[in-house]
Amino acid sequence: MRSRYTAYVLNRHEYLLATWYPSTRPATLGGTSLHWIGLEIVHTEQGGEQDSNGIVEFIASYVQRGKGTRLHERSRFVRESMQGEHHWLYVDGDCRVSDIARNDACPCGSGKKFKRCCMGV
Repeated sequence: MRSRYTAYVLNRHEYLLATWYPSTRPATLGGTSLHWIGLEIVHTEQGGEQDSNGIVEFIASYVQRGKGTRLHERSRFVRESMQGEHHWLYVDGDCRVSDIARNDACPCGSGKKFKRCCMGV
């Protein structure tokens, strides 16, 4: 999950598509004007060395045109063998989106209010 978040931050679409389960993978990913500011892993289920399925619940925060948004998702992953190695692939997720209020703590972890920190990026 963390590597996929990093790929979103860096606009590494090829990595995102390569780590997406084939039957749910989109043909392409478009560019975005999102400025990602934080990732919090809320909960994980399974996902160990012997598991073939895993769930990651996370909150990813971003700013777009001065508006802060939290993306709260519960994602499903499957573990597949490819060329003798095991890889986790993103299948799908249940997602909720909410706004970050001006006076909320900034999701970047600075300890400042959102309006005094990342709101202006």
